[in-house]
Amino acid sequence: MPSAIRTPARLGYLTTMDGMEQRTDGADRRTDVIGAVANALELLQLFSEGPSIRVGAASKRLGLSRSTVHRLLTTLIAYGYIVHDDSARDYRPGPVLASIGFAAVKSSALRTVGQAALAKLALRTGETVQLSVLRGDEILCIDSIESTRTVRTGSRLGWTLPAHATAAGRALLAELSDAEVMAIYPDETIPKVEQVPPVRRVDLLAELELVRARRYATNFGESEPDVSAIGVVLRDRQGRARAAISVTAPRTRADQSWMRETGEIAAAVAEEHSGVIT
Repeated sequence: MPSAIRTPARLGYLTTMDGMEQRTDGADRRTDVIGAVANALELLQLFSEGPSIRVGAASKRLGLSRSTVHRLLTTLIAYGYIVHDDSARDYRPGPVLASIGFAAVKSSALRTVGQAALAKLALRTGETVQLSVLRGDEILCIDSIESTRTVRTGSRLGWTLPAHATAAGRALLAELSDAEVMAIYPDETIPKVEQVPPVRRVDLLAELELVRARRYATNFGESEPDVSAIGVVLRDRQGRARAAISVTAPRTRADQSWMRETGEIAAAVAEEHSGVIT
């Protein structure tokens, strides 16, 4: 998946007998770059491409041995940067990484207004709600309130998801012109992204036109098979879309009637909070 966060070119290193790593890619060597630190940072940057990483995939992606990747992950776990999901056998962002990642928006007007809108939306719908921003062809969830219902969708805090297949992403893409959308998706077919099948760009443009007309975007299990969602934008004082709030629910209860009712609720909440963000 193309990511809005551009990672630097992969640095080539070899491990010497004393445990230090040296460049092997032929580029000018920098004495101020520590190989092990660079590897750990590039490993963390893989979270910009998805909500979790696995040892095998990371090994291939970074060109490191599985044992090296495992040692890096173990170190990052010890310092709270990532956590290991035993059931899924993968690794996810930990509390320290999350706190660093959200520091830039923690005290911002966007975060403050977004939290107020989420709280009201969660109260009025009883479902899990998310606050997301657009980053290229993806959305990043920067805040969330999880439903207290027994059967519910979980928080997507820290996740990046394909914008064209999510309600929040479509709501934000609908704020762009067709030319701007086509610049993000230059090909006639948007390729498959993990479990999201290929989509014709012309179909996405038609969907965005519907979003503009009804004021909210929908997602019927297109980004995640068992989840449906509604998304609307939050605007600043200049009327610009700064983020999207979305309501997610299991498809078992998110029928067409739920989508219409929740869409109107979400649009009303967004309207109440519009013009507050500076």
